[in-house]
Formats: sequence, C-alpha cells, structure tokens
Amino acid sequence: MYRWFLGLLAWIMLVATPVALAEGSCTRVLISADPAYPPLHWYDGKQFRGASMELTTKALTNLGIPFEVRYLGPWKRVLAAAEHGTVDMVTTLKDTPERRLFLTYSTPVLSNPVAVFVRAEEAFPFNTKEDLIGRRGGIARGNRFGQPFDQFMDEQLQIETAQDMETSFRMLLGRRFDYVVTGYYPALSELQTSHLDSKIIALHPFVIETPNAVGFVSKSPCIKYLKVFNDEIEKMRKNGDIERALRNANLEWRQYPVVNKP
Repeated sequence: MYRWFLGLLAWIMLVATPVALAEGSCTRVLISADPAYPPLHWYDGKQFRGASMELTTKALTNLGIPFEVRYLGPWKRVLAAAEHGTVDMVTTLKDTPERRLFLTYSTPVLSNPVAVFVRAEEAFPFNTKEDLIGRRGGIARGNRFGQPFDQFMDEQLQIETAQDMETSFRMLLGRRFDYVVTGYYPALSELQTSHLDSKIIALHPFVIETPNAVGFVSKSPCIKYLKVFNDEIEKMRKNGDIERALRNANLEWRQYPVVNKP
C-alpha cells in the first residue's frame, strides 16, 4: 500500500508540475487586435499596422519582453479569444464592464472620440444624445463605446447591428439607417478610402470621448508585466511617441488602405 501511495504521489507530481510551471510563466506575449479599425489598428492581409500596434510593440521591445502579433479574424473572435485566455493582450480598446470580466486595463494609451455619422444631404440638428431618440441607428458588430452612452443606447435607442463599419455605411446610404455611431478616426479613414467623405459626414459634438487602453487578459501569466508596461507608456507619452505614432498611422493608412476581409 505504501509503495502504491508513493507511486501515485510521484505520478501526480509529474503531471501537475508542468501545468503549474505553465500557469506561472510567460515566455512571450501573444497580441491581437481588431483587424478593421484604422488608423489605430488594421490588418492588411499580411501584418497588423496602426498606432496602437506601433506603441504596444515598441513598449514591449523597450522592456525586452518577447511577443508575437497574431491575426485571429473578426473583432468578435478576438474578444472571444481574450475571454477564453488563448491570447495575452488586446490592443487597444475601450474599457467596459463586460470586458472587465476578463481584461485588466493598462494606463490609457490613445483617445478615440465616438461620433454620429449621417448622410450629408440629410443632416439633422444634433446637440445631445437625446436627439437620436426615434431615429434608426446602426453600429458595427462588437462595438461598445463606454458609459454612460452604452446604457443609454441599449435602453433608449433603436439600434441595428451591421457586420462591420463598411457595411453600416452602405446601409446608411441605402437608407436602412438614419445614422451610424462609430469611432471618429477609423470612420474618417474608411470614408476617405472609399471616397464617401462627401456623402457621409460626422455630426458635432462627439457622442463621447473615451480613452482606449491595452487590455491584458486577466488570467494570463503575462499580466505580471502590467506595471512596467504602464511605466513605459507614460515615458512614451512624455517624449511625444504617442502623438508621432498617430501621425505615422494616418500616413501609413494612406499608403496601405487595405483591410483584409475574413
């Protein structure tokens, strides 16, 4: 019996030890992002580009932390991967209660205002979010914009979900929607690339202007790098790297205005 017990104990240690080591180690940070959100981040069919990717990978490089950037497909699939712990980091996104269930956020990296877009010839008076009540709105699948607007949208607005931003704008031009709510900078990039910037315009003021941050997957062992990552982002903010990354991303988008469609 004693020998049997020792054998069983040895087997348990043999099986359990690699798991424990794996759970506590972070040999590299696996990163992904929304593949269609220029100029903050987009996938051109070969690699990710954009301001958030430039800043995130630069911070990790400066810290000497190995990483891998991986394309996973549509935005909802990226979020699902983060929720299930098959990636370590998502860059960059808005902080919402739903995402806080599986993400821990870095210090804010980029500011991403959210705007209401309408057909240029049918712009309507817009001063507050209440002016959207009673009109048909559209958003891209997986989009959340931050509180308090998300709660207002869910409870007060008539919103339909489109496959992506490009589809939502086509539905707007087809009069399926009266307006589209989406990120201001990515929308401008999409409209300029598709030559629709004379047909679709943004209303002002912005609906909401919230910071975007890098999401560390909470159950990933790589979350141990959160503090040093935050320190590096603050250094980059002070020396102007963040502003330069945004300028570079806008120029890069004009050179590579292609989003890979899964």
